Amino acid sequence: MIEIRPAEPKDRAAIVEILHHGWHDGHAHLVSPEVLPLRTVECIDDIYGSSKDVFHVADDGATILGFVATNGDELTKLFIARNARGSGIAEKLLAHGERKIAENGFAVARLLCQVGNVPAERFYSRTGWVEEHRRHYPLWMPTGASGHFTAETMCLHKKVGR
Repeated sequence: MIEIRPAEPKDRAAIVEILHHGWHDGHAHLVSPEVLPLRTVECIDDIYGSSKDVFHVADDGATILGFVATNGDELTKLFIARNARGSGIAEKLLAHGERKIAENGFAVARLLCQVGNVPAERFYSRTGWVEEHRRHYPLWMPTGASGHFTAETMCLHKKVGR
């Protein structure tokens, strides 16, 4: 039985591992090579630790299979463990995140998807998300990193409430 629940401090290592693998699998080929050394497990842990997002995990009782994060009207992160991809967990976590945004009083949810992450682009299109526009957004950089990097990103939206 899969339970989607709020993330707890004990989930941090699993979330960071899933985020690290997911970022490299879906985004590494789309950014400047200079960004890759700045996406270590430690840097991803910094991203998680400094996040103001609300995280929920999909837990099968033994393993964290993925997570969704929201912040206001934005679905900020949706990542699935490598061994759980294609299992339907992404759809469940996405629907959960959309419900949380609606429960917080927002009629429309939004998210950002890096252009060229074709599996994510197809997934969001298939699940009713619509592209509003594209622009270059700055990439998160760890403290002390030099350089300014951006990525072409789609802003998508979906009606989730009244």
